[in-house]
Amino acid sequence: MKKRIVVACGAGLATSTMILQKVEEFVKELGVSYSISQSQIYELDFYDGEADLFITSMKLDQSKYKTPIVVGTPFLIGLNEDVLKEQIKQILLN
Repeated sequence: MKKRIVVACGAGLATSTMILQKVEEFVKELGVSYSISQSQIYELDFYDGEADLFITSMKLDQSKYKTPIVVGTPFLIGLNEDVLKEQIKQILLN
């Protein structure tokens, strides 16, 4: 089953593009079939309940969404990437 991932940042451009590239590399390593798209934070309501995972550039209130959310900032700064990868793995493989 193909997993649907949405990467979101404030403008839906630069930051999410950088995160998206790292996510694609990691998900390919996992061997997960996926589709991935970019959006702006305010557009997540449109994808909520349809996507399997939101990866954002900022912390959001998880209680407002059905879709699991992880903060992708470690992929931007290079710190705690292993923790983020484990979170993504747990969500996509369960």
